[in-house]
Amino acid sequence: MALNISQQMMASVNLSKYCLVLPLRENVSAERYSIPNTHPAILAYMYLVGIFSVTGSFANLLVLTVVLLFSSLRKGVGILIPHLLICQTVVCAILCPVLLAGNTKKNVKLHYCESCRYIEPLLLTLSYIINWSDSWLALNRFVAVIFPTKFGLINRPGIQVFALILSWFVVLLTTVPPMFDVWAVYRMSPGGACVVLVKSKTAEFLMAFNVYCPLAMVAVSATCIAIKMTLTNRNRHLPGRVKPESESPAGPAQLHRMLHMSKRLKRMSRMLLASFVCSLACQLPQFIAVMVVYKGARDPLVGVFLGLWALLQYSFTPIIYVVGNKDYQQKIGLLWAHVRGSSIPPTRQADSSTLTCHRSARTATHQM
Repeated sequence: MALNISQQMMASVNLSKYCLVLPLRENVSAERYSIPNTHPAILAYMYLVGIFSVTGSFANLLVLTVVLLFSSLRKGVGILIPHLLICQTVVCAILCPVLLAGNTKKNVKLHYCESCRYIEPLLLTLSYIINWSDSWLALNRFVAVIFPTKFGLINRPGIQVFALILSWFVVLLTTVPPMFDVWAVYRMSPGGACVVLVKSKTAEFLMAFNVYCPLAMVAVSATCIAIKMTLTNRNRHLPGRVKPESESPAGPAQLHRMLHMSKRLKRMSRMLLASFVCSLACQLPQFIAVMVVYKGARDPLVGVFLGLWALLQYSFTPIIYVVGNKDYQQKIGLLWAHVRGSSIPPTRQADSSTLTCHRSARTATHQM
């Protein structure tokens, strides 16, 4: 979905300029241009998009709500995770239904080809931004694990905001000009998939930069983090190893807080490492298919299914957050207890001050 570029596609004089046909089918008529949605592959695609859309919308909204309510889940990552979840929610909850609505017609109508001029920029923009958000999270964890003494230098709201603004600028510079047929153009393939046709080296460079730079950052950071955590766990179990408790001059209370924070940061790092692996696993097949298969393919259905890998990533990322980190599980439990109106265990009341305030206000309203 991030690089659906097929320079072998050409516009036909019989169709709208936003509709494309493959070179071997240049003489196709307008009536035979589109593939009906009764095709088994198209039906499977629509059902899968619907499943990923519902699953991703619910999972991202749930985790986003918990992250925004509990500030402890944002420690060490700031606004990076909320920003990522918001972008994934928009794709799953808004853009996916729009794409499904366009495919519910019997055929891809000729006038619908122009919709690629508006839908594909949004989809590409959010796809690129999600990849950049993953890369900044990977860099964040890389410094936290490899250079922990320097982590305070980058773990600042101003630096995170600057990184996100820079990402949005680069991405919009890539996706907006093709809307006006500058550097590249957006068109619709016979399978109903929006594609990008590159017209200049500038567009080719910007697209490659938005794809491969975040991918490289995630891959390198994830590899270094995995190696570092593996070596740390192995050294911890070596015979004669002095435990950190005996090395620390801090008192029992301060030492307990330090150990608790250390465990929380380790859970965060393991959780994000799992999400990085999922991101790489979902992105690599897209890039391989685009570079090796799709450029030489004669079946337009190939391009339709490329975006499913990205949707799989957007749906599974929040699930990984919950499954891989018990802090998220506990906060979801607190949220569920608040919704049901049940009491919160005393050991968790310190982490649920926000929910407690909301509950007290609601109780006072009912008593008036």
